[in-house]
Amino acid sequence: MTGAPLILDADGLDALTEQPPPDRLRALLAEAWERKSDVLVPALVCAECCRGAGRTRAVEASLARHRDSRAARPAVRVVPTDFDMARRVGSVLHGAGADTKDVVDAHAIAVASMHGRAVVVTADPDDILRLAAAMPAVRIVTRSAR
Repeated sequence: MTGAPLILDADGLDALTEQPPPDRLRALLAEAWERKSDVLVPALVCAECCRGAGRTRAVEASLARHRDSRAARPAVRVVPTDFDMARRVGSVLHGAGADTKDVVDAHAIAVASMHGRAVVVTADPDDILRLAAAMPAVRIVTRSAR
């Protein structure tokens, strides 16, 4: 893809499960599609959102509705946490002087670092930007899903 990726944190993924998703999120997804940008969700964000059968089903359904085979919508891809990603997350946490309570948000920053820039959909822009300061070479912009 060509544009800065759109990264969903837990608030962004939760908003995606709403039927229909909030207008703001739909606009961000449409813009990502227009710019040919990836829409990414760190796997740990899924873990934060998949608590209970109902929420898990809602996440599964949302991801299925936004898969590669649906040409009318941008695909939402889950980014797995392998050892390389774990090292990136650890670097973000260490660089920001953060502890493990920030591990899920640090995954969003680590995914952004793979691309050098990103738009992070979050309800916690202060937390995201605090962690992003650990990666000064990465340009991160935050947006609200709602």
